[in-house]
Amino acid sequence: MAHRQLNIRLDAAKFDVLEAAAFIDGVSLPEIIRPVLDALASELAADPTVQLALRAREERSATRSGKLARLPARQVEDM
Repeated sequence: MAHRQLNIRLDAAKFDVLEAAAFIDGVSLPEIIRPVLDALASELAADPTVQLALRAREERSATRSGKLARLPARQVEDM
């Protein structure tokens, strides 16, 4: 799995709270934050609107690179 980096700005007081929690647990600040972001990403991945946005981004990227996007199989409803 490819990894990407995310940089965020936090209110100083919130940063201090998270840093203190990491200190108490004896872990780094990213180790405190990563599980929360993983859970949020998993929750959002199940959202149909987010799935549509992901497909739209894939199609746009494929169009820009001159490749066809993998489209989901079309479902035909019985009449």
